[in-house]
Amino acid sequence: MRNIERRDGLPDLVVRPAVRERERTFHALRENRDSAILSQFTPEQQEEIRYKQQILSSLAYFIGKDFRIPVELNEPGQGWHWNFKENKIRIDPKDLLEKSMDYLRFVICHEGGHRRITRADFIPVEVWRQPGFSFMMNAIEDPRMNNFVAESYPKFREQMTLAYKQDLDFEAKGKEKAGQKLGYQPRFMQAGFEYIRQWFREVQNQDTELSADLPEDVRQVVGETLPMAQDSWWRYPSRQEADKSEELITRYAEASYEINRDQVWPEFKKLVEQDMEDQKTQEFLQDTQQGKGEGQPGQGLPQELKDQLTPEEQKELEKAIEEAIRSNGTKQEGEASGQQPPQSAEAGQDQQVPGKPVNLDSLSEELKQKIREYVESLPEAQREELAERAKTTIKQFEKELAQELQGKLSDNPETQDARPKSDQAGGEPLRTGSGPLKPFEINPELLKYKERLERVVNKDANIYEKYLREVASLIEMLEPQMREIFTPTISAWQGGFKSGKRINIKQRIQEKAKAIPAMESHAWQRRELPKIKDWAIILLVDLSGSRKKNKQIEENFKAIVILAEIFNRLGVATEVLGFNDEIYKYLEFGQQMSQEVREHLGGMFKEVEDSCCKSCGNEHSETDLGWAVETAASRLQKQTAPNRLLLTFSDGIVAESDKHPRSKHESSQAINKAHKLGIKLAGLGLGKGSGKIADLFKKELANLNVEEMANKLPDFIKDIIANYDEF
Repeated sequence: MRNIERRDGLPDLVVRPAVRERERTFHALRENRDSAILSQFTPEQQEEIRYKQQILSSLAYFIGKDFRIPVELNEPGQGWHWNFKENKIRIDPKDLLEKSMDYLRFVICHEGGHRRITRADFIPVEVWRQPGFSFMMNAIEDPRMNNFVAESYPKFREQMTLAYKQDLDFEAKGKEKAGQKLGYQPRFMQAGFEYIRQWFREVQNQDTELSADLPEDVRQVVGETLPMAQDSWWRYPSRQEADKSEELITRYAEASYEINRDQVWPEFKKLVEQDMEDQKTQEFLQDTQQGKGEGQPGQGLPQELKDQLTPEEQKELEKAIEEAIRSNGTKQEGEASGQQPPQSAEAGQDQQVPGKPVNLDSLSEELKQKIREYVESLPEAQREELAERAKTTIKQFEKELAQELQGKLSDNPETQDARPKSDQAGGEPLRTGSGPLKPFEINPELLKYKERLERVVNKDANIYEKYLREVASLIEMLEPQMREIFTPTISAWQGGFKSGKRINIKQRIQEKAKAIPAMESHAWQRRELPKIKDWAIILLVDLSGSRKKNKQIEENFKAIVILAEIFNRLGVATEVLGFNDEIYKYLEFGQQMSQEVREHLGGMFKEVEDSCCKSCGNEHSETDLGWAVETAASRLQKQTAPNRLLLTFSDGIVAESDKHPRSKHESSQAINKAHKLGIKLAGLGLGKGSGKIADLFKKELANLNVEEMANKLPDFIKDIIANYDEF
């Protein structure tokens, strides 16, 4: 009997009893759930559902290349999806009864295709959480996956075409939902649906022709980004590549994602931001409906706003608000049943039911602009509240909108658990900067540890969030420049082939001029296999007591926030270590940039203020720079990435401790040794009085504030990479 390797790496014969027991338990639970759903149907309907479920399950296994994936029943009317995290497909029993088998085959192949090539767990959570981003990803990922299945299984193409012609009502449902939930048609939704519409024209060999009813701003964004979206949805593995390895599947998924993130999202995001402004207007008008403005519902428009409107505009707005209230209605408790409502302190007043949104699309652009300008004139606290509510509403709508897409990314990076911390790198024990102290590290007789212990237990994420808001604009400015440095540019297509996905028109014209026949043409282009990121970086931060001078720690912390966030977005392997006479691990290789990590990073300030020696309990300003560089270099050396970079943030003032004397850990020798290991090093001295860093590092920036650092950093790093000669 063959020993078949399983996902857990153990032979099938070894794990079979335990696996069988788990599968029996899981199968029983699934059967109970399916039985409960089936109980809503007649016996004849149940038999038909079961029969079709069995047929569709075999298709899902075949397309997804996963013969263990469960195909379960969803609640009637709740649609179809593949759950990434739990690896299960759920199908809608209502569709099984109402839709043709060709349509059902299409949707189950679609779901199996997602299982086969859709990967999203490498997308940073903070990127995914941006309003509108996940919908953009879904609108491009569905065509990408369909292209893969249609190329790999040609029969699917016929069913796909039939199904999309038969059932394109997901857009109509989305627009109806938008009217009900938002009171307008969001631009990002229209753009996403337009991508899908243009993809469908493409697979039918029709020319690009944007929908005539697209608003001008949406038309402009789609027109500019459609070539990039097309490039993205052609980035999929061949069937042979998908069969060969999971690594190739992931690399293609990453390539598609990077195109979406770098080339589509910057323009698509502009539509989302415009929608956010509309939603802030809507939230403000909702307040007027519920009597949060001046006067009663429908009459709560602030006088300052009324003064800015013409009589016609005022009537137009009040009419729209009144229609929204009337469509929703006001009712008293017990009205539906004929009971009398209970008396209250304000007897006789109607209880307000949350109103239907005002139809913003019915308002003139001039009127909407005046309302937006008024909202922007409100006190900061009120504006922030409206903005937060707008963001929440857009995100909730986006989640509901995804349900209208058959085969969405039903799970996403927000639900992925942070990876476990990697093992310690060996050598001297490392301690997490804000993590719990181990019992043997605590000497109860040294009362000077009290502040440190309190800081460790009471982690503070507000510090990180505060500084993140301050440097947000610098992050947005630096990210594209850093991406050019640390992530290889992926050529869209390779040319020179006699067959391929598309043709280089210019080259073919030149060939025709030379009378080269079509059969001999080398003008065809093929997708290039995505490249792999190949960097490992450590940010080493001086946390000695001297950093309190001239607010050096503040400037350094801002720099760490900027780089940690950018490298996280780029997917570059990164560690953040702090040091004085100890090493503090804030972010480790392989660890995601989670909320917990950000809380740990917020503890850097207390580490500087409470620079307390474990050996004697006294306050010190130890800066064991040489030892810290040696430790960081040792950790970098263990990374497999061929390119390794160590950025040290310090004022360059060395004050060694008894634990790591300079005689054994001299700074310049440590730097030389790291360089000989193939590590590129640089020193960054942020804040006044940090010039001594220049005495230690061959490449350095000193006496800068964080804005100056951000402006110089890209060229500085390019210089390090290109011109880091031997000492």
